[in-house]
Amino acid sequence: MIARVSSEKNFESRTQSLASISSIYILCFICLLMVTSTYCLMPGLAFARTFSVPEDSPTIKGAMIKAQPGDIVLVSCGTYYEHDIRMKSGVALWSGTLQPGCVTIDAQGNGRHFNFDKADTSTALVGFTLTGGSAQNSPFPDGGSILCVDSAPRITNCVFTNNTAHQGGAVSWDSQSHPIFDNCLFKNNKAQSNGGAGSGQGKATFKICAFKSNLALIGGGLHLAPGSVIQLLSSTFQENSAGNTGGGLHAKNAQCNIQNSVFAANWAGLGGSALSSQDSQFALTRSTLYGNTNDFSGAALAVTGKKVQFKNSIIAFSGGAVIRPDSSIPQFEGCNIFGNKGGDWVASLQDQAGTNDNISQDPLFCAPEYGNFSLNKLSTCLPGNNPSGNKGLVGALGAGCASSGPIKDNQTPSGSGFRAVSAGL
Repeated sequence: MIARVSSEKNFESRTQSLASISSIYILCFICLLMVTSTYCLMPGLAFARTFSVPEDSPTIKGAMIKAQPGDIVLVSCGTYYEHDIRMKSGVALWSGTLQPGCVTIDAQGNGRHFNFDKADTSTALVGFTLTGGSAQNSPFPDGGSILCVDSAPRITNCVFTNNTAHQGGAVSWDSQSHPIFDNCLFKNNKAQSNGGAGSGQGKATFKICAFKSNLALIGGGLHLAPGSVIQLLSSTFQENSAGNTGGGLHAKNAQCNIQNSVFAANWAGLGGSALSSQDSQFALTRSTLYGNTNDFSGAALAVTGKKVQFKNSIIAFSGGAVIRPDSSIPQFEGCNIFGNKGGDWVASLQDQAGTNDNISQDPLFCAPEYGNFSLNKLSTCLPGNNPSGNKGLVGALGAGCASSGPIKDNQTPSGSGFRAVSAGL
């Protein structure tokens, strides 16, 4: 009898415990439903939507007006005649294939393509060809295709061509901005004053980009205004022109870090056909300067004020001197200067010849006439062949002479998508 009473009490206790646990689970489930409902109904926390052009809106501008942060605007392949589209912060604008050959936006000289105002780092523009942009009739006449104000968008797989402005023929950014350009081609853009392809005051990053045949008075490719901070990584500057100085790039009171980049066949009327630096902190590493030319008594480099640092880089076959005689003297380390019309380690550079692993040897480029600046396997710029004992690669590219044919200006190379640097060369 005692055992039976004890058993009944244990059963009752277990039943009460199970009931308590069930109540807790039910309460948690109700709370979860309440939280989920609240989240879904909160205005700002809605799930991302996709707006298709022209299905959901006949124009890109119209779709952008409808979009909210977190949304995607997806544009079908074709040509769209639009201008002055305001990019909203947090919205991603994609072409149908994410490649520039899919969608062309032609502004027809009626304005710039896009205005980024207070756009954060989640704002994206991917896979467009932007042509015919003009800021010359705008109250702020800079940035023929894109103007960034207090913005940090990421712009990827885009082609900027035949755009015009007072400064920054294609793109311009202010002191509070930090745009990132990844795998973009800037070609045949013009600025009346500075920066044929781009001009800016704040931070900017260019990765695997190409600048070809852009034109300006100063800074045929890029112009960096006072206070700007720029990174150039694995990019190319070819056949850009400046009537004054800085055929490839001009920096004034700026900070510039260049790595693994090529400056070839750029031109400047008064010197600095490849690069010009005015009171700027300027560092160039593992890069190649080839065949840059100038008129009068110019040179590939024009440097005033703060010293420029060159490390493991090549300066070869320039059409004039390496550096203007009135320039500050750059610091060279592990560099190869060879075949320049005005001499190599001469005049103000002679004290650095043979020191700090500096050499003067034919780089043995594979096919520079075709834009192939890779090195023959016997080149002294390769780590195992350098007579100075320098164990680092000198120049932008390593060994690679498998193909010496021309690199075509093709927006969609077979099998690998758009490659800006190949298109630029």
